[in-house]
Amino acid sequence: MTAITALESGDRIDVSKFHPALKSLFAPQVQSFMSDLMSYDPATLIAGVSVPVLILQGEQDLQVTQLDAHRLHVARPASQLVLLPQTNHVLKQVTSDDRAANLATYADPSVPLAPGVIEAITKFIDCRPTGN
Repeated sequence: MTAITALESGDRIDVSKFHPALKSLFAPQVQSFMSDLMSYDPATLIAGVSVPVLILQGEQDLQVTQLDAHRLHVARPASQLVLLPQTNHVLKQVTSDDRAANLATYADPSVPLAPGVIEAITKFIDCRPTGN
């Protein structure tokens, strides 16, 4: 059983033999939170939202797939879905399929947001109805 599968089932896992980089991610202190988080279906949650929704999806996202983004959009058809080419999970530009290079952008504050991110957010905010 993998760590993710165990947490999805509500089980606790022993991280003592995990790679040091993974120990903090699956630390005993966060396992209850992660189990709870994994019990929710994002599509079900977004379907019940009554406010405007913007879904930004990087086409080079290693964590959330375009299928996931489309599933959210289908569950909330009034949402706005924007697919961003050469953009990863943290909305930074990546120009290759190299996984290590993609991940390296996560912690590099010198890498700016990908082209189109700010524009998509600005357009979404500008188009939202103003209520009194």
